[in-house]
Amino acid sequence: MKELELFQTKVRDGAIGFMNMEQAMGSQYTELMKEITQSSGAPSEAVASSIFMRRFGFFITAQLYLLAHGKMWDGPLAEVHLENTEGHISFAVDERFIRERREGDLESVLKDYVMPVIESFRKAGHVSKIILWENIWGYAIWMYGMQDSEQARQDIEALMEAEIWQPEMRKSFFRQFLAGRNFDEAKTEYKRITCCLLKEVPGTDKCPYCPLAK
Repeated sequence: MKELELFQTKVRDGAIGFMNMEQAMGSQYTELMKEITQSSGAPSEAVASSIFMRRFGFFITAQLYLLAHGKMWDGPLAEVHLENTEGHISFAVDERFIRERREGDLESVLKDYVMPVIESFRKAGHVSKIILWENIWGYAIWMYGMQDSEQARQDIEALMEAEIWQPEMRKSFFRQFLAGRNFDEAKTEYKRITCCLLKEVPGTDKCPYCPLAK
């Protein structure tokens, strides 16, 4: 699983970190925000929450990559460990939770891993969930753009349909982020529809794909 390191995720025998995702969503949220604020200069919890979700997007993209290759990591959020790698948060997970893909796993990634984390950080950080979802999508579209398998194509199509998001959400945010384009057009010239708030960090300009960029 060395390839998952491209997505800032390491698979180990007995993974550990300075906290896990269950703690990050609860008892150690304040500590995590302090860590991100100190390392990035984020001026508010909203910005710090968005910065973290950009990192968490790597882990979710690792999950989607595994699915595109017929595998699934199905451990609990308490087994998703955060590491500090050269001033940036990365992730470590235990290899014992990797298994063959089953029906329903793609929906599980959305509903068991992404939705609860985004809801937690949306509430605690007072930041729009559409921003946090697009932080996830930015890495997902990048990863899928590098895949040419039939499974990856099927997964992209499923993620664009409302059914896999329901009943928790009415429609596919990922389709909304295409802004009327098809997937190939969107991956070729990637543009966001929301600002990820990184421009609020002192000394940081707008991203080239930011909707606020001139």
